[in-house]
Amino acid sequence: MRTPRPAKPFPILWLFLSSFLACGPAHEEYTLSVEEGKIFRGVHIEKIWEKELYGRLVLALPQGVFCDEIQDVMGGEHKFQLFDYAGRLVREKSLLSGQGPDEVTVVTKDNTWLSSTGQIMVEDDDYLKTIDPASFEVRTLAKFANMIRGFGGKFIFGRHTGTTFEEKGNRTVTTFESTGYYENLTYYIGVYRNLLEDFSIIQKVKMPKPVTRMKLEERKRESYTDYYHLLRIHRIFTVDWTRDVVYFVPNIEKPEIGFVNIGTGAGGRYLVEANPGTFSVDRKELEFYHEYVRDQTDPRLKSYYKDILYVPPNAPALMAVKVVGDRLIIITGKRDWAKQENEALVYRLPSLEYEGSFPIPYPNLVTTRWYDDFYITEKLVKRNDDFFYYWEIYNIRFD
Repeated sequence: MRTPRPAKPFPILWLFLSSFLACGPAHEEYTLSVEEGKIFRGVHIEKIWEKELYGRLVLALPQGVFCDEIQDVMGGEHKFQLFDYAGRLVREKSLLSGQGPDEVTVVTKDNTWLSSTGQIMVEDDDYLKTIDPASFEVRTLAKFANMIRGFGGKFIFGRHTGTTFEEKGNRTVTTFESTGYYENLTYYIGVYRNLLEDFSIIQKVKMPKPVTRMKLEERKRESYTDYYHLLRIHRIFTVDWTRDVVYFVPNIEKPEIGFVNIGTGAGGRYLVEANPGTFSVDRKELEFYHEYVRDQTDPRLKSYYKDILYVPPNAPALMAVKVVGDRLIIITGKRDWAKQENEALVYRLPSLEYEGSFPIPYPNLVTTRWYDDFYITEKLVKRNDDFFYYWEIYNIRFD
């Protein structure tokens, strides 16, 4: 059960720019209990698709699996592919990367999502585009002029670090940033309808400066490889559309998640009863990732910088958070390195009663995507002195 703590007074503001002003300090604080040894048995996990490829995106669709495989090192050519869930290639199409109305430059897991209408949506260098999964035709819907009504040019899409888009009906939740992002490491959770209509900022989140970045600033000729780098800069959030609540992870090192109501801007945080100091790290796997980074680094940079592997004292407290039906799933850094599985905590919504934990597949690139019942992991593998991505799709259902 959650244990309430005294709430701080917080007026609900909903005037002009009210959603921006409502991004102040959290005003409610709760504790999410964790009962050691309590197993959640109401989950069914089945691997339904897997493939090794040198690609940027794997997206689970009702009709099959969409992939964009890289054709050259510079990413100048796409190969769109559709596989069925038996692994058979159904359709493919090659096209050059470009900024024309029927072209697309970059298609990655951080700028691409599946709309409720079944179209593949791409936020591509200030343009909103779609890829038709039936024909692979690219179409430009709109250009974002970086001028949002009521906010001017203050916010841009969160492209400097990893983010996601979650859409329901005609509403979308994603993250934005200001032009001075790297000075303050602050981003904003925003919601809009259709194409940036009724836009509002509902939460301001300040990320901590990564340890490796601080070390780099201290020693200019050193470069640090951090296994958890992608996770540290990723903007982790999930949406409970039934109750209009966004849950987010402001700092992966701390066992806490924030929450904010989409309509009112009211929010706070939940403290998770976890001890990240006991979460181990596997140096062998970290060294494998370090080898990959060195292999991908320009030789001229390697001769200029001293390359150092950063080994944290323990794995991060939290890795991901996801609303699935009437449950909130929190993936922690407690990991079985041999099985490549992490601990997943299950809480019933809206009571947030603790229901137990279960092991969930978690990859060595520490990035995942969850689309409805589809759970996608991306792993790093080495074949014949070259590195590839190994993608797996799981069907995850809850009783």
